[in-house]
Amino acid sequence: MPRRVLKYGVIAAAGKGTRAYPRTSYVPKPLFTFENQTLLERNVYIQLKILKVPELYIIVGHLKEQVLSEVERIRREYPKAKIHTADWTGKGLASDVAALRNRIDGDFSLILGDEFYLDMNHEELLRIWDRERKADALIAILKSDLLSEIRKNYSVELEGTRVVNLVEKPENPPNDLLGLGTYVFSPQYFKAFDETPPSSKSGVVEITDVIDYMSETGQVHAGKLKGEYYNINSLADYYSATCKIRSQKFHKFKVSLIIPALNNAVTIPDVIQDFKSSVDEIIVADMGSTDGTVEIAKKTGARVIERDPNGDTQSVLVYDAFRQARGDILVLATADGNFRANDLPKLLEYLKDSDMAVGTRTTRQLMEQGTNLGPLYRWLNVTLGKLVEILWWGLEPRFTDIGCIYRAIWKDSFLKISEELHARDRTYLAEMMIEILRFHMRCIEIPVSLYRRYGSVRVETLGEQWSYFISVLALIFGRRFPLLGRLLGTGPRPPLN
Repeated sequence: MPRRVLKYGVIAAAGKGTRAYPRTSYVPKPLFTFENQTLLERNVYIQLKILKVPELYIIVGHLKEQVLSEVERIRREYPKAKIHTADWTGKGLASDVAALRNRIDGDFSLILGDEFYLDMNHEELLRIWDRERKADALIAILKSDLLSEIRKNYSVELEGTRVVNLVEKPENPPNDLLGLGTYVFSPQYFKAFDETPPSSKSGVVEITDVIDYMSETGQVHAGKLKGEYYNINSLADYYSATCKIRSQKFHKFKVSLIIPALNNAVTIPDVIQDFKSSVDEIIVADMGSTDGTVEIAKKTGARVIERDPNGDTQSVLVYDAFRQARGDILVLATADGNFRANDLPKLLEYLKDSDMAVGTRTTRQLMEQGTNLGPLYRWLNVTLGKLVEILWWGLEPRFTDIGCIYRAIWKDSFLKISEELHARDRTYLAEMMIEILRFHMRCIEIPVSLYRRYGSVRVETLGEQWSYFISVLALIFGRRFPLLGRLLGTGPRPPLN
């Protein structure tokens, strides 16, 4: 007898994701990324490579153009697969799937576009589907120790492997079985949809009601899977899942420290000694030192990138060092001893659920007596940070120090924004933070200790501090309002034709 196989796959990638606002105002949930892959890309892989469907439909709706762009990219990765798109109905998932009735004439699998599966054995569903020849539907379930997770999804009651009852978002789950957003259906789904009444709560036909009806009129079975599952309902869910996933393998990530330097021969040995046991690589980005800084750095085991004599600025040199770094995580610190390695674990810990973690020098208890951070400079940075908060209010940033160099960023995140990083002066520190926001990524600010500099310290004049303030102000407004940015010369680069 021939095996019972799936002829089609469906991915629901159309919903508005209102519970993940404000991020979903700019980025559809299926395009949220984990380990540098979108949810959509990961679920396409499950459909094509694990469930082995030869033809796939992706339902699109909210922020449709972004999803279509991602679909085009995925098509290039799977040139032999038949990948189609279909518009949503606006009447709920069950109706969106039912609208495919004229395009699907065989068994098909369905995966919700906002669910993330990690190391889960979806191939088990194929085995069960082939075994249960009389089944009209098959749902994936997972044993869960958290009733709160079941309350957010749906519960499943079984007799053996046969489903006898489903309850959407149950207040009191009857067991520890969590219903997942992966299903297998026969074409009987379309008839069952037509005969299922709309929900009294939502006014539309719910997919759990369709499955419940199918269990009453035919057979619906459950396939118990193993692995890790994350339902990305809200931003809190997304950040929590990101943190858990990164935490599991955080010890495998390599850390590169980049130190911009200019005539820091007195302090560079101590800085390298302080950090070298905490990072995997140290790069000194030298701006043309003449006091032996380069030779000392090399002797202590650091890799040195030297300034182009034609006139590289610190920002250009730092960005070049970021690109050349071998680490998964890039850390930026000064060569004068202002910052210490004892704060690095804080930056790395918060980097587990953000794209960049930035220090703030505004906590007086963490400032060593004798630091050269004057009150005017400190308050200028606070003012600029609050201005960024106001102008990007919908993204919920919280900044009190726009100019702190001590920070950590994922290299993947840096590469995503790198084409928009073209500041030629020290406004590049603010530029990085702004671009993280403009790319709808997460930047978290953390109090760090500030220590007194050693060696020759040049104090900025009042005029230089005001010039810095005006430059950052022009950058902020230029990036927030592109038309103004073109006039000021501080806006984002125009798209290439």
